[in-house]
Amino acid sequence: MLKIQNAVFFILFILVFPFCAEAELITLKSGKVLEGKVVEKTADYIKVKYNGLDVYYENKYVKSVTADKTQEPEEAGSEGKPHEEEFLPGDGMDLGAKGDFSGARGKFEKQLGDIRIGLSILDAVDKGSMGREEAVYLFQGLSAMMRKEYRQALVPLEKAWEIDPKDPDLNYNLAFAHFSLGEYEKSVAYLSVIIKYNPLDAEAYELIAKDYCNLGDYSKAKDSLAEARDLLKKNGNTEDLAKIEELLGIVTEAAP
Repeated sequence: MLKIQNAVFFILFILVFPFCAEAELITLKSGKVLEGKVVEKTADYIKVKYNGLDVYYENKYVKSVTADKTQEPEEAGSEGKPHEEEFLPGDGMDLGAKGDFSGARGKFEKQLGDIRIGLSILDAVDKGSMGREEAVYLFQGLSAMMRKEYRQALVPLEKAWEIDPKDPDLNYNLAFAHFSLGEYEKSVAYLSVIIKYNPLDAEAYELIAKDYCNLGDYSKAKDSLAEARDLLKKNGNTEDLAKIEELLGIVTEAAP
């Protein structure tokens, strides 16, 4: 089983949950202020896209919605350019997808971005902990994911999953692909596999909470975030703990 979860998670978290380019400041009457994007407004509620979540607030609890003027304006001609944090698909990943592992290693050693995950896959093949067939499928899936071709990524990733259905990285990537396609129930299914075999994985609880929010199941979302919070407290991870507690507060105040 390949252990490159953190590298895969870091790259794909950025791709699937990009920073909001046109943020607004939503001030609630409780005093809480969050930065998000109002994507729907009715006479009864507003729907806010916040850190990958779709959350609803009844208008009676909303004090104001204003543009976030602290954001720097985009440079002229920057439309369509990737965010600085995003990784672009490299030649190494594409060569790996074709089964040219020797050529892929040479490319990875000369470039940034996907070098860590790419070399991890190749090292796993060299050590015998991953077969060449599975590695090719994984390279194909990740290459498509980095191009944000999520539907195309599912085919090779599912083939790799058939070889090793318990692998956390495959389940993470399949969950990400389905999340980005709006197929939240399928994303939940793959994240549930991770939690089944590794109930101490706080990241899986965080991501499955985002699926539940998008499905409108705030009760399960709160329970999952609470699990993530408790695990992070035990691990002493104060940085991620602050983020989870903020998300938990947002979900708790969101209208069902």
